[in-house]
Amino acid sequence: MVVKTVLRASWLALWLFVAGDPFTGFWKLNLAKSKLPPPLPQSQTTRIEASAGGIDIVEEIVSDKGERTTVTVSAKFDGKDYPVNGSPVADSVVYQRIDSHTIRGVARKAGKVVVHETVVVSKDGKTLTGTYSGTDAAGKEIAGIAVFEKQ
Repeated sequence: MVVKTVLRASWLALWLFVAGDPFTGFWKLNLAKSKLPPPLPQSQTTRIEASAGGIDIVEEIVSDKGERTTVTVSAKFDGKDYPVNGSPVADSVVYQRIDSHTIRGVARKAGKVVVHETVVVSKDGKTLTGTYSGTDAAGKEIAGIAVFEKQ
């Protein structure tokens, strides 16, 4: 069992090194394909640098009122909480790499879980889809699907 796990992890790391990580790139939110709760942003772009060991994310969001927000995260896939900077929703996140095209995350605000997310890159590497659920600042349940296209 341990040998299988080590071989799988080694294969994943080698594949990501040779092929380039499918998450890495510049992504733009496609509002028409997404199913998001209001208020909808005017736009959102995400720059991701990913590897088998971790991920760096910079999101640029323009709200429905034209306000700009930058959210940054630098995290490893080691089960530990890492700070989220610039987000009114979360102040930390834990990411888990499921496979080469799937990442799961749990975001917290003041230690309380506020969002569960699963992010998948399509096999052709052109679409990134994030599915999430959780609670907003008022305690209301939220859920959505955000579809991004690689630029």
